[in-house]
Amino acid sequence: MTSNHVIRDEAAVSNPWLTAMLGRTVDSFRISPGHGNWSRQLAITALLDDGTTRALRLKICLGGDFGRSEVDYYTRDYVDMADAPLVRCFAAAHDPAVGYHLLLEDLAATHTDQRDVTPTLAYGLTVAEALGKLHRHHWSSMPAPTEGDLNRYFDEIRPGLAPMERTTGTPLREGFERHEKAFRDRCAHPQGMTLLHGDLNPTNVLTPRGAHAPAYFLDRQPFDWSLTYGLAVSDLAYFMVPWWPEPVRKACEAPVLRRWYDALGQSEYSWIEAKSDWRLAVEQCMHVPIEWCSKEATLESMRWLWQAQYARIQSAVHDSDA
Repeated sequence: MTSNHVIRDEAAVSNPWLTAMLGRTVDSFRISPGHGNWSRQLAITALLDDGTTRALRLKICLGGDFGRSEVDYYTRDYVDMADAPLVRCFAAAHDPAVGYHLLLEDLAATHTDQRDVTPTLAYGLTVAEALGKLHRHHWSSMPAPTEGDLNRYFDEIRPGLAPMERTTGTPLREGFERHEKAFRDRCAHPQGMTLLHGDLNPTNVLTPRGAHAPAYFLDRQPFDWSLTYGLAVSDLAYFMVPWWPEPVRKACEAPVLRRWYDALGQSEYSWIEAKSDWRLAVEQCMHVPIEWCSKEATLESMRWLWQAQYARIQSAVHDSDA
């Protein structure tokens, strides 16, 4: 259920509202505060009139930083996709002057994210298959990014080059400029593109506790400068390259990429093209740590993360060039 009435805090949650959103009579509920990197999250346990309970999570994201992309993710983009790898959404609302909320099924009791889990081949294959199917749903559905889209994107990233060079002691600009040209040239050709998630970090993938399947994808929250439509394989590259320990990534990269390609099932997009796009997408992963370095505050506060990502990406770029 969608509307423009955005829930701003727990005071707006009521039995009648939950009843209307769930389509089931709610006799009572209790709320526990949660947290998110970019949002406020409330865990809600609703008691239904038949004596059963429903575990819910209310995500409240106020302000205009992320637009309506996450609302569309649950209520428009994949609603006609059978078995989409998304958590069930009961209600959502967006108002450009306020922000948005989502009322989602809460799987915390049975599922966990992958933040503190060492990845495995089985996990990588599960995510690759789910991601390939997700990408297939919007395959070649939009025009390629425009020059304006690419300018906005690179203008946000490029200021991080000089601070990263100073911090790492490594000259990066010449290689970045070569990559930017290759990336822009590739984006002139729309094949191999789809609607992107854009941030498949380990906290945005849920799997059952004690199992690796099925996988669910969370939190599509692009910035206004992000590329939301582009090279499909970039989602898979970002899922693996900045986050996986190098020996595990090296051992699993080839079969995971192949599983994604097979799940995609697009015969006009060749395996050779997919591997070529993978090499470019691996280089694109460097955009994230560079962007961390573009702001003085995150250059230092996120150094623990971006330096580790930088090392892993450099290693993967070397491997893909070998």
